[in-house]
Amino acid sequence: MKAYRVEEMDGETVLASHAVEAMAPYEAARKALGVEVTLRAGADRWIRVVELTDRPPTRLRPGVFEFRVVGRTSYPLPSVC
Repeated sequence: MKAYRVEEMDGETVLASHAVEAMAPYEAARKALGVEVTLRAGADRWIRVVELTDRPPTRLRPGVFEFRVVGRTSYPLPSVC
């Protein structure tokens, strides 16, 4: 499992941050927030997932991922913490 930091975002403002271990970035977002996620696609309220690793990110293996809750482009994010 990999370590991730999952951040609930409003524009470029971090609303909340969660530490999660998961196999993939989308799974980390799902575990932290308890909702299904999909790619961000320009949503104002969104979820940033940062892979915490010693390896530098590359174009083929980015270290930052952007998601939103499935079916919503703007929403109040559920807060788990």
